Amino acid sequence: MRAAVVGLVIVAGVAGCGGNNKAGTAVAFSARNPDGAIPSAATMDQARQVVEKRAEGLGLGQTTVKVDGEMMTITVAGDDGTAARMLAKTGRVSLRPVLSSKPFPGTGARSVPGRDARQSGDPAVQATAIAGIDCRQPDPLRGGDDATAPLVTCANTGDTVYLLGPAVVDGREIADAKGAMDTRTARYGVNVTFSDTGARQFGQFSAANIGKQFAFTVDSQVVSAPVIQSAITGNQSQIVGNFTKDAADNLAAALRFGALPAIFTAQG
Repeated sequence: MRAAVVGLVIVAGVAGCGGNNKAGTAVAFSARNPDGAIPSAATMDQARQVVEKRAEGLGLGQTTVKVDGEMMTITVAGDDGTAARMLAKTGRVSLRPVLSSKPFPGTGARSVPGRDARQSGDPAVQATAIAGIDCRQPDPLRGGDDATAPLVTCANTGDTVYLLGPAVVDGREIADAKGAMDTRTARYGVNVTFSDTGARQFGQFSAANIGKQFAFTVDSQVVSAPVIQSAITGNQSQIVGNFTKDAADNLAAALRFGALPAIFTAQG
């Protein structure tokens, strides 16, 4: 049964230093839980608070967040809607082992597999999902995957299909994160600091899987899949992927303040 949200309207603003006086483009988003149900009023209020914290952390002055039932509208002063859409990304990160990968052919009609097929533990079902997934289309899971189950998914660049194992570290075990440029590659990424629990989990996994790939997934897509060269000890790591500076900073803010508790889809 779906829990309908009726009649709740919350409007909040985030003040910033040297705010932008130009009006921004309001972007409306509809919300759903990972199971497709309408989120509760408490979930929507939690989402509002997370978006406000992200906006404040990114220095986006004069950001307004309005919640009305299952809808959330974000307006960032002087923004054409780009920043608002980034603020509404789920922002869920997991570290998963790479079980297999293959290039996405990029041609031909494909029937998109559902969540059950993409997260099945049956090798035959997994093979069908790998053959059917379309990396040209937006991922409908968008962070709504089950971290305890396998996952068939794509690289965020759309060129590779992956079969991943259950998550070994959850994004909730990231204690801090900052967007930064890797001076060696001149690519933007996110420097992450694990909690003691996350560092222990990742250390044990890396020691047992030297020479194998693992994947950083963001909202159910692979953004980086490095090979483990040696046991990774300590609390520091880096997510390096196909990021712009704004995307890296936004992901870092999402990791610092937590993933959104529902999946938000822009309307129009």
